[in-house]
Amino acid sequence: MSADTRTTARVQLRRSLGLRGAVAVGVGGTIGGGIFVLVGQTAALAGPAALLSFALAFVASLVIALPYAELACRFPHAGGGYAFVREVLGSRWGFLMGWVFWGSYVFVSGYVTLGFGGYLNALTGAPQGWSAVALVLACVLINARGVEIAGKVQVLVIGLAIAGLLGFALAGAHAIVLSRFNPWAPHGIAGILSGALIAFLAFGGFDMVAAAGEEIERPEKNLPRAILITLAIVLGIYLLVAFTALGTVDWYTLGASSAPLSEAAQHFIGNRGGRLVAVIAVVTTAATANAVLVVTSRISFAMARDGLLPSPLAYVHPKTGTPQVAVLVSGGMLILMALFGSSASATSIGGFLYVLHFVPPLLVLMKLRTSKSASPAFRTPLPHVMLPLALGMTVLLLVASGTRGIVGGALWLAIGVAVAWVGRWAVEAGVGK
Repeated sequence: MSADTRTTARVQLRRSLGLRGAVAVGVGGTIGGGIFVLVGQTAALAGPAALLSFALAFVASLVIALPYAELACRFPHAGGGYAFVREVLGSRWGFLMGWVFWGSYVFVSGYVTLGFGGYLNALTGAPQGWSAVALVLACVLINARGVEIAGKVQVLVIGLAIAGLLGFALAGAHAIVLSRFNPWAPHGIAGILSGALIAFLAFGGFDMVAAAGEEIERPEKNLPRAILITLAIVLGIYLLVAFTALGTVDWYTLGASSAPLSEAAQHFIGNRGGRLVAVIAVVTTAATANAVLVVTSRISFAMARDGLLPSPLAYVHPKTGTPQVAVLVSGGMLILMALFGSSASATSIGGFLYVLHFVPPLLVLMKLRTSKSASPAFRTPLPHVMLPLALGMTVLLLVASGTRGIVGGALWLAIGVAVAWVGRWAVEAGVGK
């Protein structure tokens, strides 16, 4: 453990979450507005084999989630993967981890906000891009005043999303035409793997279960069970939705639509059904966009508080208790993504960075497993198999992000290296003293 991460006394959180509560955290954190957009993008890449892409994404999520759960038991601190890496590998690796994590959500925001704009366009005809910008501005205003109200609404919205997705699958069951699944994989293995990267984003949020490890009763049993149950529930819902959508609309039509589930609903329910799905999608993607802004602003705030980003980002408003500068900066970056990005670039670059941010924690766990560190409440089963498999899955998904994802992700990393270098130079030169 590096010298700059000496252990300090921490207030321990009360273990008040049982298995049911932990699953609620996991499902609520995973199912969001993204699925309303990502079904179409996955279909565009994999065709009807998008179902296999979702299954592969589930396997990748599972083998990555179990090691993540062990780390959460070892280091139940704020910051998740960023805290794991900084605690064990030091501030430089911590900066890299935080920078990648921050960037992943900034880019991912593009498909969420543009997805909101696409469904709002289907409802009202409002321009997609400017609707996305208006959504970000609204989220900035909400966060600037505090997130208490948004937090309460989030639970209701996720319940609405789950009910809407299940209702969509059940209502469309009678209209499924099996011939639409032929050809099965029009773009071959490459298309399936590229689709799996997009589908992996739809499973994003399972790490919230691991992050709550300190508050879960009997974590050695409930933590892995909650992760398994969460992923199983989410997989079931996603497969039902994807199967219904692909069985009622041709895969290429679904992939070309900016409001894919609304497009499918119109085929088996009519215009009213399409508009109802669009309303649910608008509300859900709006809530997801707000959650993305909360995450991005808190990541940059935590890094600034630790001295890894400029100190103004760590400013907390005395009345609202919110990191307002971090909210404004992150909001500005989300607006840039909405104006100049695209759903395809958002998922490829954001997907690359999101997958990459799991690599350092896996390396941390490998290092801890070779040392004589204390045994945590939960240990990854078959580590000699699971850890290499998890790393292999991340490498496979990174390659599947394609040239655009790799180049865009590398550019973001290069910017991060430059920021870190300037920061170290400023400290050494005494700038601001």
